[in-house]
Amino acid sequence: MMQMNNKLRIPENLRKVKNIVGIFSAKGGVGKSAISLQIAMALKEKGLKVGLVDTDIYGPSQSVMLNTSPVELKNIKDDQIIKPLIKEDIKFMSMGLISGEKMPLIARGPKVSGAVMQLLFKTDWGELDYLIIDTPPGTGDAQLTLLQRIPITTSLIVTTPQNVSISDCRRGIEMIKKLNQPISGLIENMSWFQPDDHQKKYYLFGKDGGKELAREYSLELLAQLPLVELSEDYRIQNHPLLKSEFVKISEKLMESVKSLKEKKSVVIPQVNIVK
Repeated sequence: MMQMNNKLRIPENLRKVKNIVGIFSAKGGVGKSAISLQIAMALKEKGLKVGLVDTDIYGPSQSVMLNTSPVELKNIKDDQIIKPLIKEDIKFMSMGLISGEKMPLIARGPKVSGAVMQLLFKTDWGELDYLIIDTPPGTGDAQLTLLQRIPITTSLIVTTPQNVSISDCRRGIEMIKKLNQPISGLIENMSWFQPDDHQKKYYLFGKDGGKELAREYSLELLAQLPLVELSEDYRIQNHPLLKSEFVKISEKLMESVKSLKEKKSVVIPQVNIVK
């Protein structure tokens, strides 16, 4: 049973963050981290102040995509505020910067939730127009904690077209809806593969699964993104086709955020789980 509480205490270090966007998918391996990064970069290209936090505690990947070295922070005290890294002119924090490249995090639900909150509450974000949260897959403690304790402005859903991804993603949408949080749209990733020198599209993971899911929940389909060919020294965030798509996605996100703020009060309700 879920009950609503009208007040959500905003942590001091998030009070200068204008908009917080959660990138969700209950399914792992759908490209959510790459999409989170590319949305952050597209917003930054518009001259906005942007932060990115990788809250996937068990499998942080943003540090790899941003080519950052793990930073050992063992000597930081509990009450000490961490300065985020600046990568691509984006403020960035990830468990991958703390735990080390080869160090697995072995923790259960409450400790995972605590680690997620530490990343958000103990980082000096300063003034930001947007903070993008790359959330972990699933619908467990970490996701519930984010939705309950963080003043999220809106969410985006990421899926691939295949049935197993759609099934899991549906659960993620239901979780967000039950917590009365807004969703600004859905992105279908890996929609097809089209070799650079061919016209034919290959639907490796099925066709239009995300499109149908968006229709089922009356969500805006923000994009259907293809798999693209990359050389070893070419990063996905620099691919011209994807960059142009993420310009459109970021513009739609900004329009949605503006509309949401016009329609609802600044106070975002908190949901408590009653045992």
